[in-house]
Amino acid sequence: MRTALVAMIALFGAAGCQSEDVSRELGARCAASRDCDDRCLPPGQDYPDGFCTLSCNTTNECPMSASCADREGGVCLFDCAVDADCAFLGAAWTCKDTDAREAEGNIKVCRGD
Repeated sequence: MRTALVAMIALFGAAGCQSEDVSRELGARCAASRDCDDRCLPPGQDYPDGFCTLSCNTTNECPMSASCADREGGVCLFDCAVDADCAFLGAAWTCKDTDAREAEGNIKVCRGD
């Protein structure tokens, strides 16, 4: 009984470490588009462990807390102000200036190192 209780506490504790913002729609790790609701940006330097995202032309097409970046033909990426805002995605993610899709100028979004 005690072992089962410890296992349950560990399971709930681990689940609490993942941000509620991460989903198959935006932010989940992926290897192929079948792992996501819309599309997968495959694992690489810009998207460590892969990144589920949505195609977009404007920020209004992105979930809350995300903006439409002019990368990969227009994709939603999480907004940030500092590197710590991207920590929920993993250690290799940082906050970077990126071209906005819908207008001239930069936005700050989470991307790989």
